[in-house]
Amino acid sequence: MKKTNIVKKLMLAAVMLPLAAQAAQAAEMASFGEPPKDFKIDYQTEQNGMIMVELVPQKQTVDNWTKMITLQSMAGAKPGVAAFGNNLSTLWKNTCPGGSFDTVQEGKENGYPFALWMMACENNPSSNKPEWTLVRAVQGNDGLYVKQYAFRYAPDFAEITNALDHLNNLIVCDNSAKHPCGKNGK
Repeated sequence: MKKTNIVKKLMLAAVMLPLAAQAAQAAEMASFGEPPKDFKIDYQTEQNGMIMVELVPQKQTVDNWTKMITLQSMAGAKPGVAAFGNNLSTLWKNTCPGGSFDTVQEGKENGYPFALWMMACENNPSSNKPEWTLVRAVQGNDGLYVKQYAFRYAPDFAEITNALDHLNNLIVCDNSAKHPCGKNGK
């Protein structure tokens, strides 16, 4: 699939997951927001209902980065944000012994359960660099949507604020009264 097609699906509110059993109802959509202007797509894949795109600053790669944004849409995945967070926490702590995994916020947004986590690792053994990652997950009716903003250094307050602004651009809706798109859905 062409790079622009996947980007449009993920970033321009075109990740459409049609309801197989209820085709007459509105389809669930996820918008991941606009990418930062200085980022480019360096990796993407689509398989078994999962779409993933990784963005890094212009002169970096997914193998050698200082900041990375990861977008995931997992059609049909319904683990719930708590179970997803528990699995992510276990993976993180196995990847970085002594690393931390903290819940920053959880609740409902636009009628869907969501959570925001912060993961920190003083020295990630796979890169020999520190790594800080903010993760936002939304459990939709038709799938799980995840946006991550990672740093391979300890970010300052302004960088964390900017990352949170980008993560808050993850919006899930289906144009129903319970999950409106547009102004009421954000």
